[in-house]
Amino acid sequence: MKQKTTSLFAIGILALATMITTTINAKEAVNPIAATYKHRNVYEQQAPKKVIISGNVEVTLVQDYESKKLFSNDGTVKARVYSDDNAIYVSAKKTNETAKITLYVANIYRIDISGNAVVNTKNTLNTQHLQLILQDSAKADISSKTESLFTKLSNESDLKLNGATGLHAISTNELATLNTKNFRALKTEVEKRNSTDYAKVK
Repeated sequence: MKQKTTSLFAIGILALATMITTTINAKEAVNPIAATYKHRNVYEQQAPKKVIISGNVEVTLVQDYESKKLFSNDGTVKARVYSDDNAIYVSAKKTNETAKITLYVANIYRIDISGNAVVNTKNTLNTQHLQLILQDSAKADISSKTESLFTKLSNESDLKLNGATGLHAISTNELATLNTKNFRALKTEVEKRNSTDYAKVK
């Protein structure tokens, strides 16, 4: 009788252990999906929403919510790339060589480009609102789909747009170049500034 009781007790312990193991394994099977989804939401909320590019650098923007890397260097020239809570920064100081960088972004709302920087998009940027600020001799070829787009061109900057928006607000001067041949806006507002006016507001 004692042996039978001991056997039943052992079977009970084994069954309980099996139930606990099954429960843990079930949680492990479910949690990675929830964790991944949660991580993506947190990333979208915490990821820098502004990109600041300057110097002698060519940057290709890739909108990729799943990417675990910030950038890749596509050439041999070094560039400084870093981020904080506010923005992602890309810069290169060498004047005789051009750094080539691919930058991975999420839901950005502003891109600042200056110096001799050249920026283009590998895929279409899908975001609610977008600001494109170009100055100096900066050039950009941007494909985007937005509810609103604000473009500000200063000095001899050059911007080519592809895609569409609901409202396109433009601030420019007679030295800058804006190409909207392949871009569609339901409504466009233009503020033209000459060199004198630009010197005042700068």
